[in-house]
Amino acid sequence: MSTGDLSAPVSVSETEAASQPGCARADVVVYGATPSGIAAAIQAARLKKDVILLEPTRHIGGMMTSGLNKTDTAGKRGIYGGIVKEFLDKAQDKYGIGDARYAYFESRWAERTFGDMLEKNNVRLVKGQLIASIRRSGKTIQSLTATSGQSFCGRSFIDASYEGDLMMRAGVRTIVGREAKSKYREDDAGVQKLAYPHVGDGSDRIDLVIDPYIVPRKPASGLLPGLSSIGQQPVGKADKSLMAYNYRLCVTTDPKNMRPFTKPVDYDPLRYEAVARFIAALAEKGRHLSSQYFIGGGDTVNDKQDVNSNSFFSTNVWNVGYDYATGDEAKREQIRQSVRSYIQGYFWFAVSDPRVPKKAREFTAQYGYCADEFVDNDNFPYQMYVRQARRLVGQFVLTENNLKQRTSFSDGIGLGYYPLDQHGMIRTVLNGHIAEDIRDGISLSPYEIPYRVMLPSQKEVSNLLVSVAISTSHVAYTSIRVEPTYMVLGQAAGAAAALAPGGNVNKVDVQRLRQELAKSGQVLSWW
Repeated sequence: MSTGDLSAPVSVSETEAASQPGCARADVVVYGATPSGIAAAIQAARLKKDVILLEPTRHIGGMMTSGLNKTDTAGKRGIYGGIVKEFLDKAQDKYGIGDARYAYFESRWAERTFGDMLEKNNVRLVKGQLIASIRRSGKTIQSLTATSGQSFCGRSFIDASYEGDLMMRAGVRTIVGREAKSKYREDDAGVQKLAYPHVGDGSDRIDLVIDPYIVPRKPASGLLPGLSSIGQQPVGKADKSLMAYNYRLCVTTDPKNMRPFTKPVDYDPLRYEAVARFIAALAEKGRHLSSQYFIGGGDTVNDKQDVNSNSFFSTNVWNVGYDYATGDEAKREQIRQSVRSYIQGYFWFAVSDPRVPKKAREFTAQYGYCADEFVDNDNFPYQMYVRQARRLVGQFVLTENNLKQRTSFSDGIGLGYYPLDQHGMIRTVLNGHIAEDIRDGISLSPYEIPYRVMLPSQKEVSNLLVSVAISTSHVAYTSIRVEPTYMVLGQAAGAAAALAPGGNVNKVDVQRLRQELAKSGQVLSWW
């Protein structure tokens, strides 16, 4: 389904909604047991509200229980208080390590810990509840029905999913992709100038010439897998591109806990031809692939590593985001399986293909999947790293300028602090060579996030908060998109839902909300 119109909300009268049979009821219904959804549910429960937390899959915790175990805490721990700090402190107490920038833990421990926190706060967690439809009475969401057939009624709802599926089905305004540079007058918005893969920077930069065609220098043979034919688009133009997706692998060298990388049944060497040509291009310039290239240096705890993407050819899969964000569940599952297959094959390529330097093959072969993680998923992470999907277009759109200028908001509900970190957007062809639309990271100081970024227009829905796919420009979202910030937003959403008169999130007393958040440890200002 390419349009993204998965279903329109079902309109019902208040009488019909009140009498809906078989509807599990709560004051607050949270969709998505991501870290943000967990924080939202806990905070609402602590404010004496009955809370149902719905998770589409069989596992909770999103990326923090699916391999993202070297979690960037934004440079300064003091920026994050409240429930974020509670979790980070538990990790510190458990493992005894951590520093000013990162927190370290294991996925399986994180899932247990999140589960314990929910249970302690009497949150009703219901897994396996993929959203199918919602019912509305005017501007009010009355219930959410899952593909399981179960329905859930609430006074207020929180969309804490990475994909923003609840808000989309509620019929609110959303966006997928990048705004034009002119939209919000952002320096870094829209399409970027294509660049070739390279080594070095500044005067030491060397561009790498990599042929994009299946048969080198033969365009008629077609493009290598993973490449788009779109070419250079006008710089600053709006488009539908999203950041590349991957999975964050958990690997180890512990022979008692290691499952070696093996050849996938659908392994196709052509999928890694661009990687091989990248390696060859390095050699032609007198440079050599680091032995650690495929694994990286993401040490965590208990002899485990968090493997993320690196520059250029890595675990990232480009040019799939729009289809995933707007697709139905069948399309999304197809993409998940394709990304999983690519990454499994990528590591088989790394340990077996003679075009990979011997030192890199031998170093990578020391590692394998952690046998004690994701035991019901063949030791592969559960959650694909959806760096961005839909975004709300709400009552306020947070932009790059707000972040850089550190705009102060009277309705500030927490802080963000992470670089403008845009992973690869488009991998394509320029002048007969592989080229990429990618932007270097831009450092930021701590910045305030206003309550309004979680609110749809008052003309659309009155009892919905969005705590992950919030109302920001694409550029601003490249900073917002980290789990601790999502948890800050989740805690604020949970508090707001609990304080909303009759469930109407537009009528929340913002100063009381700020007081409640400060009382619970949330950091509201940095200056």
